[in-house]
Amino acid sequence: MNNWQGSVLGIVLLALVSSTFLACHRKVYAELEEVDPIDRRSNLLMVAPINRDLAEIKKRGVLIVLAPYNATTYFIYRGEPLGYEYELLQSFAKQQGIELKMVVVADPKSLFTILNSGEGDIAADRLVPTPESETDVAFTRALYRTEPVLVQQEAAPEKAGKGTEKALAPGPADQMPEVNIQARLITKPAQLSGKTITLPEQSPYNRTLVELSDEISGEIHVVEVGGPVQDEALAQKVAKGEIQFTVMQKNLADLKEAEFKNLKVRPIISKSHSVAWAVRKNSPELMKVLNGWIEEKQNGSLFDRLYKKYFIDRRNYLERVESGFLTSTTGKLSPYDDLLKQHATDVTWDWRLLASQAFQESRFKSDAHSWAGAVGLMQLMPATAKQYGVKDALDPADNVRGAVKFLKWLDGFWRERVTNDGERLKFVLASYNCGAGHVQDAQRLTEKYGGNPQLWDDISYWLLQESTQQYSADPVVKFGFCRGLEPVNYVSHILERFDRYKQFVARHHVTEPGMVVTAFVQWSTKARKSLGASKWQQGSRRQSG
Repeated sequence: MNNWQGSVLGIVLLALVSSTFLACHRKVYAELEEVDPIDRRSNLLMVAPINRDLAEIKKRGVLIVLAPYNATTYFIYRGEPLGYEYELLQSFAKQQGIELKMVVVADPKSLFTILNSGEGDIAADRLVPTPESETDVAFTRALYRTEPVLVQQEAAPEKAGKGTEKALAPGPADQMPEVNIQARLITKPAQLSGKTITLPEQSPYNRTLVELSDEISGEIHVVEVGGPVQDEALAQKVAKGEIQFTVMQKNLADLKEAEFKNLKVRPIISKSHSVAWAVRKNSPELMKVLNGWIEEKQNGSLFDRLYKKYFIDRRNYLERVESGFLTSTTGKLSPYDDLLKQHATDVTWDWRLLASQAFQESRFKSDAHSWAGAVGLMQLMPATAKQYGVKDALDPADNVRGAVKFLKWLDGFWRERVTNDGERLKFVLASYNCGAGHVQDAQRLTEKYGGNPQLWDDISYWLLQESTQQYSADPVVKFGFCRGLEPVNYVSHILERFDRYKQFVARHHVTEPGMVVTAFVQWSTKARKSLGASKWQQGSRRQSG
């Protein structure tokens, strides 16, 4: 072969390899990037409820809850899902033996329509039953009772307290003009005659204010604000001086008063009312079981403990709202977001997936140590750290760099054995946790007993069996006993958390011109160096094999 032919052949091979690389690169991103996990539809018309009750929900194995994200219902803080209603629903689902899935609904006005359409089973949003809403859905027993209270400004925004400067600073998104705030505080409901009160659209307190107007024989002007502006945002607008008054649940208003010290939460303008969950009117069994569970748990410690955690403990509330890692507000998961974004591209992962794994490993604690000797943000075992060139496992950058190298090796190991990207990801995660040898043992068991060795559902079953004497001693099992529950849960928790992260955190992945070319050059250089290396290096962090 002459030089010219060799050059042409080289170009052709380069084109073939690069096209394959680009196709794989696009495919991996396409597999990992799912549809928008937030329901952003708005102003949906009411529909009749579909027929689905608890038996069908249990058969499906998943309880779907529709909720917005707000300060007490459902949010993510330092990478962890939290919320008063979220934790209660999590406890309920666990008792029923089913999984809990939270679906974020951007428009609270459409919550009941989406519920009735069957896209969820329970609606949760600090819901106040009203005659109007009770025509469309059914409400459970009260989770708690609270009163509607007036929120007003007692002092200028600069008196709101340390840490509120950024929240109260004027911004380009502000749509309401500043108004002159009156000097005298409202101390009793009768003083609201002639005043203007701003509420979220379809607030249950619109009716309350109409009834109060009749009682005091003086008109109260109500302005409804549509769109995403809800109770917390209106309290902040009062603190900023953009509006004079709003009305909200007292327990929530007390939290906002602690946050913005220039607010005054008084007076209570009506009697107490219940706050509940909503279900479809034709789901009597779900309603019966929910009500029974609420009654049972309210007699124990769960409700009291969670109410104190989310409504009474002002110190922890302030810590959350002042933190840079209240994710639904800031879009940040941890101090290591930039580091994870940087290295996730090396393994062609969505960075939020790598973040979910980091949380599973260390809860974003770079100095974490496990009982087994794993260290750092990604909990590298000493042997693995050494193998992948990690000099200081307590250094987050070094730790993540080594972990990603390990993940890349695992992905390469499983690439020929599991062709589907989504399935292979689960094999990679499980191998990171317990070692590729144990996962390959489960694959051999799957083949032996008639399952599909490329499907994680089949593999995970046999991985669980490796913790039994019968199957850990099977002749096809080369690496012996494995605590199979740990890697199976590991995979499940990471992927579930990844779905939640996608609800709250933008991916912000932009492929710049030249990025793919650069990545290919780096890949091809490493590939050339590794040609001929056929020795299989068994990867494991916590167990032998």
